[in-house]
Amino acid sequence: MQALILGCGDIGTRVGLSLLESRWRVAAVRRNPERLPERFDRYGMDLTDPHRLADLGALEPDYVVVTPTPQSYDPQGYQAGFAQVATGLARQPWLSRCRRVIWISSTRVYSESGGGWVDEHAPLNLDEPQAAAMVAAEATIRRAATATIIRPAGVYGDPEGMLMRRVRAGEGGPRGMLYGNRIHRDDLARLVVHCLRRDDLGESVPPTLLGADEDNTPIHEVEDWLAAQLNVTLVRQSTPSRARANRRCRSALLKEIGFALSYPTWREGYGAALAQHTRN
Repeated sequence: MQALILGCGDIGTRVGLSLLESRWRVAAVRRNPERLPERFDRYGMDLTDPHRLADLGALEPDYVVVTPTPQSYDPQGYQAGFAQVATGLARQPWLSRCRRVIWISSTRVYSESGGGWVDEHAPLNLDEPQAAAMVAAEATIRRAATATIIRPAGVYGDPEGMLMRRVRAGEGGPRGMLYGNRIHRDDLARLVVHCLRRDDLGESVPPTLLGADEDNTPIHEVEDWLAAQLNVTLVRQSTPSRARANRRCRSALLKEIGFALSYPTWREGYGAALAQHTRN
């Protein structure tokens, strides 16, 4: 099997390395291809350039994995990084010939913000420009090819990740029942590979998957736990520095397709990250 990974960063690299172990061929695209493993067929490309995308047709990929990122964090950056990339891909004749496209989106597309539950069928957020750009990108890819959209919650696992850095610096957010949702980066990569292998075996793969672990602990409690592990005293803000999501993700569909999380809650995941930081 030939897999093509577009926007191949940390998650894409983990996916590609796992596929190589199963004797798949892996081609990967990113702006700085020298940062990709040498075992990949590496291509340097800006995904917002549709003329360059046409060159990838020669690879005749069986599967395409896309891990888009915003060009910047304003609405224009999301429009370019998600909607524009999806539009450029959808215009490529080779995309429709693929067996399946895996497009990595985000739980940011959901409109729920009052602490309620969401699943694959929950209402989407068309009011916020950034979320609307992601929703539009999902729809464009669905129209262009057989696709599975994976909507991960907050991806964590890097010992130098944002939350870990903030807690080490003694910075905490305000207390309150703001629910957090997350998925370890290893589990997200494994989920992508799981879907690809199911499809290759002729087994069903849902059109949408919510990628989150089994824990919805309020964010301030996660910070308190990390601070205790690091022996740090937190100074909490009275108000959040930015708007935070407040929803609880229900990911029962993962079990229905036979996928088991390696890190079912953030305690196992952050415990592993802390151990890795100590080793380093």
